Amino acid sequence: MVDVAPRDGERTFEVVAWLSERHLVLYVPEIEAATTAPAMPQAEDAARALIVELTGLDATAVRCEIRMGRARGFGGPPTSAV
Repeated sequence: MVDVAPRDGERTFEVVAWLSERHLVLYVPEIEAATTAPAMPQAEDAARALIVELTGLDATAVRCEIRMGRARGFGGPPTSAV
């Protein structure tokens, strides 16, 4: 079993992913930024690179929790107000 508990200085970011055209869109709500990846195997590296570039955190201290979905108000048609 692999230990995945956060270590000191480690940050975990939520990443919302969805398919769009020919790629995967990756949105990080905490930093309000998005990037793309060709497919899910490359998603974590792409999201981590975006987070590191915009925050200045060390790549070894960044964890990503990727879930499929769509961020409200980000891309696509607006949702109906019911």
